[in-house]
Amino acid sequence: MLYCFSFAQAFSQNYPLNYSVELNSEISSENTLPFWMTANKFGAIPNSHHGSVYAALFSDFNATKSDFSFSYKASFTGYLASKNDFFINELYGSIKHKGWQLDLGSKNDVINLEGLSSSNGNIINSINSRAFPGINLKTSDYLKFPFAKKWLRVKANYAEYFLNDNRVVDGAHLHHKSLYFKSILSEKFSMITGMDHYVQWGGTSEEFGKQPSSFKDYLRVITGSSGGESALEGEQINALGNNVGAYLFQLHYTGEKTNWNIYWSHPFEDRSGRELSNYPDALYGLFIDLKKPKSLITHVLVEVTNTTSMSGSTGISGRDNYFNNSIYVSGWTYFGKVIGTPFFHTKTPVDGITNGVDLNYSRFTAYHLGFNGSLNETTQYKANLSYVQYPGWFDDSIHEEQFSSLFEIYLHPKNIPFEITLGTAADFGSSLPNNFGGYFKLIKTISN
Repeated sequence: MLYCFSFAQAFSQNYPLNYSVELNSEISSENTLPFWMTANKFGAIPNSHHGSVYAALFSDFNATKSDFSFSYKASFTGYLASKNDFFINELYGSIKHKGWQLDLGSKNDVINLEGLSSSNGNIINSINSRAFPGINLKTSDYLKFPFAKKWLRVKANYAEYFLNDNRVVDGAHLHHKSLYFKSILSEKFSMITGMDHYVQWGGTSEEFGKQPSSFKDYLRVITGSSGGESALEGEQINALGNNVGAYLFQLHYTGEKTNWNIYWSHPFEDRSGRELSNYPDALYGLFIDLKKPKSLITHVLVEVTNTTSMSGSTGISGRDNYFNNSIYVSGWTYFGKVIGTPFFHTKTPVDGITNGVDLNYSRFTAYHLGFNGSLNETTQYKANLSYVQYPGWFDDSIHEEQFSSLFEIYLHPKNIPFEITLGTAADFGSSLPNNFGGYFKLIKTISN
């Protein structure tokens, strides 16, 4: 018993329990909110006027003499809106051993590029939707190669999730793996190349019945093989399940006065995309760190996203129809939110079930600018500006356009025991209602 008490005391000292509470109120000139007030918020913001409470209990990884380190978190959101709701944001436990990490539960992805990116630097996996529940084994960072310690690193993950929202295919699973190589070109330059691969598989469709889910089928899923005799006709030839993937290329420069990162994230869902027949479809970006944390502008990001090619308008391999699937009709969405870049618009849900991406708003060219900085010692800000052109589907031109903006101010007053966030956003164009909105947030975090 004394041993258990000592262990608990040591654990609480090394992994203290922290608390965070946020009170948030958002309103706009229309019944819906402007685009950037709901996009890339981990699916936690309803698209209507609301008041909400967010609460979290958590402990981060702690550096100890032991090879093992733990972290955990439980966070929840409840809001009063046109449709009231209460749900879990994150609920996970993580263990880290040397260069490896195991996550169990629902855990949000790390926010990259100072939160300025339109898609968190990855065209198929933004921070637009909630976290998937499951298990994820990964390297905690880039690991050195034994035979190339000075110039080559590797980073990878292998994960299995289940999709527990209301979907056309009930009980579907989600497989994910990634592999990235980091090449050290010089003291100032490094290059990252790699890919992500997701597959929605299994589950039961009301129209097509139970989908292949045996161990042999699972091996086909993780290798991208065709479905075999147990699959539907289309999947007997094509890869089993709904495949979504992306190639990634990044070039990093580390200088004395600036750091910059050029990146390219290219989507693929079938052979034509893997062979780059859908070029120039991709997310193209440039991120610059001015290395002046107290200046008016500290980081600048510029992105262009294009999805108009889709491998062409004719032929068997054309019209890739990103993020949609004829069997997994809910497509690349989770709890009604697109998992990839939020510039894709989803169809109107039917009986609470999302039916994938609207074809008219799946082909687009988007131009995005983000920057942040400090106004003074206690005040920081962030700004996003986006302009999107939607030509429509190949046989149904619409030629719509949209301008969306966001401006946030973060206040850390010395004489007030909480932080304040003020935000305003606006939409102008033809694909969304002309709209102006704002929000006010109080944040209190207690770290032990």
